[in-house]
Amino acid sequence: MHGGSSSEHSLLGILISDYSFSDLVSFISEAIQSGQKAHIITLNPEMVARQATDDEFYQALHSADLRIVDGNGILVAARILGITIQHRIPGVELMEELLRIGQEKSWSFYFLGSSPEIVTRLVKNLEIHASKTIISGYHHGYFQDSLPIIEDINQSKPDILLVGLGSPRQELWIHKNRNLLQASIMIGIGGSFDVLCGDKKRAPSLFRKMKLEWLYRIASEPHRLKRVVPAFFRFGWMVLKERLGIK
Repeated sequence: MHGGSSSEHSLLGILISDYSFSDLVSFISEAIQSGQKAHIITLNPEMVARQATDDEFYQALHSADLRIVDGNGILVAARILGITIQHRIPGVELMEELLRIGQEKSWSFYFLGSSPEIVTRLVKNLEIHASKTIISGYHHGYFQDSLPIIEDINQSKPDILLVGLGSPRQELWIHKNRNLLQASIMIGIGGSFDVLCGDKKRAPSLFRKMKLEWLYRIASEPHRLKRVVPAFFRFGWMVLKERLGIK
């Protein structure tokens, strides 16, 4: 199931798969065809910082089948540490690409997360603009009890389960329920539902080109600061310690 060793790198003790979009799509196609399960994590600096201090999240992160680079900070850290990582696949682009390819390959999707309005609007949008998309079900993210949701997912056995509960909740949820879920590919994709609905704007292309998408997001959602800033400094310190060989 795993790609060749040339595309795997260890960064701060985390095994990262340096997959291009096409590598990732072949990995996903193979898993779906052979009926295998795979939990794919789109990794950002905040997650790297969290797993260093949070045991439960550490378990979820390290036991996933694939960790691909989402946040640009990971690429910067890799450069500082002399590791060459070529590819970065932002969660929202991954979701768009899977939905596009899914129409050709007849993959079925289940959407879990966001508010009732947003997830409903996302599904309606897909029905109108991407009518070949097979939607096996959807549910909002404001739930306490997972069992009815797991039952709903298992009735339709989706090929791809997209979980937009925000990190770390989505990774923990997939990790905890993985063995109960009858879905092949499981991916936590943060706020991508909101972006694809047009509710949150993605950073303008200039910001994306300059790799400042994170700055745009913080400016447009200042409440993220109190979470992101400490994580950013923790991540920076982890990279620095590694670079200087401080234990």
